[in-house]
Amino acid sequence: MNFKVVIFDIDGTILPHGKTLSPATRDAIKQLREKNMKVVIATGRAPYFSESILKEIGVDSMVFFNGSYVFHEGKEIYKNAIEKDVLKKVHLMSNDYQHPLTFLGGTSFKATDLSHPFVMEAYSHEPWKPELAPPQYWMDQDIYQLFLHCDMEEELSYQTKIPELDFRRWSSGAKTCDVNLSQSNKAVGITKLFEKLGIAPDEAVAFGDGLNDIEMLSLVGMGVAMGAARDEVKSAANMVTLAAEEDGVRHGLERLGLI
Repeated sequence: MNFKVVIFDIDGTILPHGKTLSPATRDAIKQLREKNMKVVIATGRAPYFSESILKEIGVDSMVFFNGSYVFHEGKEIYKNAIEKDVLKKVHLMSNDYQHPLTFLGGTSFKATDLSHPFVMEAYSHEPWKPELAPPQYWMDQDIYQLFLHCDMEEELSYQTKIPELDFRRWSSGAKTCDVNLSQSNKAVGITKLFEKLGIAPDEAVAFGDGLNDIEMLSLVGMGVAMGAARDEVKSAANMVTLAAEEDGVRHGLERLGLI
């Protein structure tokens, strides 16, 4: 197959968790671009959480917030904010249960409780820290994603009562989960980008490691799961490469003959 685009998740894929871009991965992406292969980032991150890595690898097409916010050549081409009535449901439930929320807009993010241990844990290894959210913060601007800070078993109540949203835990032991529109995922955002580029899904390769990558890996012609991915992610892929810590991106690209 003559692939035209390669899509990368960030955390756990091109970046080992808590680490930096390795020289091998940086060089592999550089080789792709030198061969005029389109390189795209598709991440659960917000734009402002991604600036340094995007600059480092030099991409100009990005899918943020697990598919809800898409840029091509520096221009916004698609956005799908969470409806205010749905946000209100989450806000009221989180108040009742005393669970903090982080609201993520297009240009800023703010949390309802900065001193809560789950919030502090969520940002303890990150360079960015939230500010305190004013009471009407979620009403005054578009919100594309939430972080719900609670125990895993407490998350189930939200899933049952707010079917408009998906709740995906950061990891099995994490006290925080991503909250996105249930009808929005990376595949939705990537499809919008494909339409702009005039590329068919089977002309694309995608690398990912998380539950939020399953739809993306299933969409493209060659889905590549990282070696440390969970079994259900690997099942959605056409191929499994090494873990991010083992330069799995480079290994996978070499196996596919793309570099």
